[in-house]
Amino acid sequence: MTTSRHSDSSHPHNGSQGSPDERAHTEGIAASGGFPPEHVISTSPFDSAAPADVQTRRRNRRAWWMGGAAVLACLIGGLAYAYHRLQPAQHFTATQVPVVAKPAGTGGSTPALPIPHDGTFNLLLLGIDARAQDQASRTDSIVLVHVDIPKHDYEVLSIPRDSRVDLPGYGETKITHANYLAELKGGEQAGIQATLQAVSNLTGVSINYYAETDYWGLQDIVDAIGGIPMEVPVDVKLTHPWYHEDQGMVIPKGEHFLDGKMVTEIVHERYSLPDGEFDRQRLQEAALVGIAKQVLKPENVPKIPSLVETLPKYLVTTNLTQTDMLSLALGIKDFEAGQVHYYQVPGHSAMMMDPVVGQQLWYWIPDRQGLASIIQEHFMD
Repeated sequence: MTTSRHSDSSHPHNGSQGSPDERAHTEGIAASGGFPPEHVISTSPFDSAAPADVQTRRRNRRAWWMGGAAVLACLIGGLAYAYHRLQPAQHFTATQVPVVAKPAGTGGSTPALPIPHDGTFNLLLLGIDARAQDQASRTDSIVLVHVDIPKHDYEVLSIPRDSRVDLPGYGETKITHANYLAELKGGEQAGIQATLQAVSNLTGVSINYYAETDYWGLQDIVDAIGGIPMEVPVDVKLTHPWYHEDQGMVIPKGEHFLDGKMVTEIVHERYSLPDGEFDRQRLQEAALVGIAKQVLKPENVPKIPSLVETLPKYLVTTNLTQTDMLSLALGIKDFEAGQVHYYQVPGHSAMMMDPVVGQQLWYWIPDRQGLASIIQEHFMD
């Protein structure tokens, strides 16, 4: 109900209730319309006849709320858009995924095909055997991962470092020499590019992303996430450890929780393993699965953004941006070990003359037809 009162400040009872006679007189005049409209002041907050300062305050409050709501709407909209763009199917689109290497001419096992659908790409993981006394580094581990995030499918191909490939200008030699020879001539990035090209030529697939680390970087990554669970597939005796105190140590087959130092020792070993290089590849796969499991544990998921910020300092080089890494982490948040399917390059070993060192060396001779079948079935769906 709207109430009224006289606004004339000269009235002897202005601001008071007045006597009963005065109240009756006032109410009678108001009821008869005797007061001019400008003398009737409404106490309703919605009445437009409020004093100027009151109206100004109301307008300011309305403006503040409207401005705040607009800012909040923009912020929510921006976050929603950013989250949408980080979704792997939106981020890793066939038109936006880069191609850093593609098979040259007839060098590949199969013709290169485009990325089959959004959220799919090929990632090459490289580990280099960097030593202070060496002029350049050799690639010690080579792992090609076909990532299909919408299907939660990860096809992993381990390529032996001793695989025999054709390097332009040198002839048939070990794939590990690609990085070393190119780095000697053109530096670190030239070494990476030579390895990318050699892998692309061998497999017949285009490569979109790469990440290279050394053993010290791997150790730091594992320690940064607090160690990893690792299923060791065979007994491992350390014959060439990085740390002298680990010489002769035996890590029995089975499930272990390991720190960075021990993971580094295990994935480096091959001489004591029953199946040599191929068992080492299995150890490297187990380490990758362990890292993924540890990072994606529910209690660690909130830490992923900070981990992504620090990850580049553990890598020698990569073309993955922090946004790429966040989108990838978002896509594999429901990762399970059973989503990984592991393959090795088929072939046989042989002693052959190496044109780079000028002597006989042990090689792994890839079965090109067998490799082409693996690639066609699992890396180009």
